[in-house]
Amino acid sequence: MTPAERRLWSVGIPFALGAALLLATLDAGFAVALALAVGALLAARLRMWALAACAAVWTAALLAVRVLPGPYDSWAGRGVLPVLAGYVTVFLLAWAVGRRLIDRRDEDGDRSRPALSWPSGRRLLTYLSVLLAVAVVTAAIRFRGTVPPLLADNPDAARQVLREQSNLVIGLLSEAWTLGMAISLLRALSARGRALPVYYALTVVFTVGAALGASKNSVLVGIAPALIAALSVRRTRGRAASFLAARTPVVLLIGAVALGAAVFLGGQRTMAGTGTFETEFRARYGSNALTSSAGSLDLSLSSSTETFGRVWSQREHLEPRYGTYSLTFLGSRVEPIVGKADLYGMTSQLSQPYLMNTATFVAIPLLDYGPLGAVFFLAALGLAVGATERWFEFSRAPAGQLARAFVVYFALFGVYELYPLIYPTWLSLVPGLWVLHRLGRSAA
Repeated sequence: MTPAERRLWSVGIPFALGAALLLATLDAGFAVALALAVGALLAARLRMWALAACAAVWTAALLAVRVLPGPYDSWAGRGVLPVLAGYVTVFLLAWAVGRRLIDRRDEDGDRSRPALSWPSGRRLLTYLSVLLAVAVVTAAIRFRGTVPPLLADNPDAARQVLREQSNLVIGLLSEAWTLGMAISLLRALSARGRALPVYYALTVVFTVGAALGASKNSVLVGIAPALIAALSVRRTRGRAASFLAARTPVVLLIGAVALGAAVFLGGQRTMAGTGTFETEFRARYGSNALTSSAGSLDLSLSSSTETFGRVWSQREHLEPRYGTYSLTFLGSRVEPIVGKADLYGMTSQLSQPYLMNTATFVAIPLLDYGPLGAVFFLAALGLAVGATERWFEFSRAPAGQLARAFVVYFALFGVYELYPLIYPTWLSLVPGLWVLHRLGRSAA
């Protein structure tokens, strides 16, 4: 960093913080968004890129509530912004502390960007073939007698039918699409070889399979971690240098296309719905694909804040459940032990007449442990995320880099909902990545 850049940082950061404090007297919503933006810049300056990205996403979410108009906006969302920003700050600070704790245990470690050490091509293709076979067989069982939601006239109705006839085992095995997608894409983006077209083709196949359920989250949870991991490892040298020299723009382009497609499909799915919210959505945005996609993006960014605002306004009337909501991902099997809690049902009732049942980032710890308990919950979660992210940051194993990328993605996705506590996806991903790790060690 040049002396001029150091002076700019030394002057700019205090100035921005001072502006945030001044703005707080006029508009608390804008003030907390600016403060998080400053935090994102500080994290980027310290080369904590994942933490910076998470702070930037939360900045966008808070600004969406304050700036972008939508059918789900209410007084609750705007009023709760300082509270939500406080909880998010606890999480982000704990993330930074978690990284620092791992740094102290690994002060003499190599800090260069790692080059991945993949299993042999034969081992890797065999593993991906097994994943594909498991995914295809599971899809045949899952969609028996029904049209996949992606191809149905009413995707939401088709997904409801699937939920009623599915079970935890089928759901976990279906994550073979996600795991295969992430591994294939990372291999294609991070290494060279004659088999490169094969891995891109496998990426397309796994992506189509994951999209059959008409859920943009099912696709993003496979693509996004692979892109995060690809940006975190060393560039491959070789004959394809002209292509790989521009790898970062290529990865960013793929990410932008994937995100744009997810936003577009989200808007089209909402337009095809039949509920009260979908009716007002169509009345507001008409049949215009661009405006409906913009509305879908605003919905993704702001709906969790709006829902959390409603939960926060009712907090004095909600008895703590002490872990019931935190164990939602285990399904109905544990209900006799921890009790039954319908998180989506409760939040949808709070959001009438639109019934936007979003499991927000802070709602689960708030409902389980109360306002103060949620602080400790998010601090512990931040420590775990920071330590895990730093632990795998310099791993040469593809499984380690993907594990880190999944953790980062789930943290980023927290702007919408606390994904790992809602869906048991990671119960499939962890053993799948462990097998990939063992394949690499055996090959070595």
